[in-house]
Amino acid sequence: MFTFPGQGSQTPNMLQDIPAYVERAAEVIGVMPRDDELALTSTLWTQVALFLKGTAVADEFMKQGVIPYFVAGHSIGAYSAAVTAGVISFEDALRMVWGRAQWMDRAYPAGYGMGIIMGLTKEEVERIVVQAHSDESPVYRSNVNGELQVALSGTVEGISRAFELAKQRGASKTIHLKVPVPSHSPLMEGLTSELSGMLERIPLQDAKMTYLLNHTGRPTRSRQKIAEDLAVNAVYPVCWHDMTTVSVESGADCFIEMPPGHTLTGLLKQAHPCLRGIAVDETGMEGALYLIRKWEAQAE
Repeated sequence: MFTFPGQGSQTPNMLQDIPAYVERAAEVIGVMPRDDELALTSTLWTQVALFLKGTAVADEFMKQGVIPYFVAGHSIGAYSAAVTAGVISFEDALRMVWGRAQWMDRAYPAGYGMGIIMGLTKEEVERIVVQAHSDESPVYRSNVNGELQVALSGTVEGISRAFELAKQRGASKTIHLKVPVPSHSPLMEGLTSELSGMLERIPLQDAKMTYLLNHTGRPTRSRQKIAEDLAVNAVYPVCWHDMTTVSVESGADCFIEMPPGHTLTGLLKQAHPCLRGIAVDETGMEGALYLIRKWEAQAE
């Protein structure tokens, strides 16, 4: 299974080894993508960079004969997953990513973000959010990354208030993410209609491999269901824990995380310690290919 990380995993200079994709992207969006440290504080350049990196590395694996049975992308990573599965073209997906990120930048220029609470269950975090939320400083429970790792989205003030309550209730850790917008919350509802309108004009194909839906955690190859997922995944929480669990139940036993970072591999090993997981950023492409070939030989 190929997994594609979301916003927060970005690192400076992450595009330096994929110049062909950067040039191709510049032709599509009319400007050269950036990956310097300042640019990656912006949702706009971060989402473009993540899409390009994940898509490029997945392409290289498939050129080497490594074809996944499943694909799953976390938030913006869903667009790379959809391209890898043959649902949407690189160019059309990039235009959607560009439009998505521009909308977020315009709608929430400052004062909003996302955070993580570790050590509490989804239900415990939901009770905290009820107390922390206000009309002036809204905060929402968003992504469920693991049984004891739950995300928040909303105002920075609301998230900080929820963090204080979480610590009082025994949370092991709280983290403000490098995400300056309240993704995966009702604050993103206006984006859905814009993305749906774009998808109506884009030719789509049924997936060549099983795609895990962000907003339900369920598997599909249906182009209609994947289109809906791409349109709504910024509004609904990402069901990442369900996505990995369902793929394991369906037979996935080797997970390859596209760069940047290793967050998804860490979550996998927490939930399913016996499974094999590779973060390409840790092994490099050659190291990952070596391990995959080794595992294939052992399976024979």
